Amino acid sequence: MDHEKIVEFVRAQGYSNVSAEGVKWRNYEVYEPKVSLMKAKLGLPQMVLVKEDKIRLSTPEEAYAFLDFRYPDEAER
Repeated sequence: MDHEKIVEFVRAQGYSNVSAEGVKWRNYEVYEPKVSLMKAKLGLPQMVLVKEDKIRLSTPEEAYAFLDFRYPDEAER
């Protein structure tokens, strides 16, 4: 998908930009939404999930599952 479309989507959600995580997860391209320092957001983590021509924000469960996948605990290795 065109990167500008993804940036447009995250800006409509209140974020300033997006960066690619560089991995595929559950057939999604995963991106991390970025905020400017002046508009810091607190709360649960969110990821931007892209599959084919669809873009959406992750659910809290998906965000935590992705973080577990991306950064597994040392005990799980």
